[in-house]
Amino acid sequence: MTSSTFVDALRQFRWQVRVFHSSGGVLENLQTHAADALVLRGACAGAPGLIATLRKAAPGAAVVWQAQESTALERVAALDAGVDVCTPGGMEVLEWDALLRNLYRRTLRHAMTWRLDRRARALAGPGGEQLPLTPTESAFFIRLLNAPGQCLHRERFFPAGARSPLDAARRVDVLVSRLRSKARRMQIELPVLAVRGWGYLLLPHTDADEPD
Repeated sequence: MTSSTFVDALRQFRWQVRVFHSSGGVLENLQTHAADALVLRGACAGAPGLIATLRKAAPGAAVVWQAQESTALERVAALDAGVDVCTPGGMEVLEWDALLRNLYRRTLRHAMTWRLDRRARALAGPGGEQLPLTPTESAFFIRLLNAPGQCLHRERFFPAGARSPLDAARRVDVLVSRLRSKARRMQIELPVLAVRGWGYLLLPHTDADEPD
């Protein structure tokens, strides 16, 4: 099944699919878009390293690798690197749909109740909350949404524009402080927990009240 046929078939099952021909393109996209599943197709000498990188960039996404000519040792290395499933070549689209639905159900159990409303450019909550966001604030929440239930280092949010890790940490601290002030003005409890000496994590709506 060619790439275009594969994508067209998944779209017929109402999956929203984006196609990338390089690891750099995928990683760049994950900075601004949350993913439910990442599918790698084809043999790749550095597959385990790429899988580990993708797992780090989007810990909440399912990762699937299909390499028709892969060996048992290569599949073991991929599994050790964090891939969820190694699929055989020649899978029918019905199998792909069932596999992705099953993986999605598993990840949905840990999914956050908050989401980004791109049309409104806001953080949307299950109770109808709408917190307007700047592009930088949206990028902050994308990173949290891509790592549900995980605490992210302060230095990991915006490393590119920082002069040092300390500068990156201060930048995100200032951003969160401004977000909290904005949320309070709109009577919204910001669902972000600060972990002292570490970083930030996104809380489910039911746990949004931050402890003293």
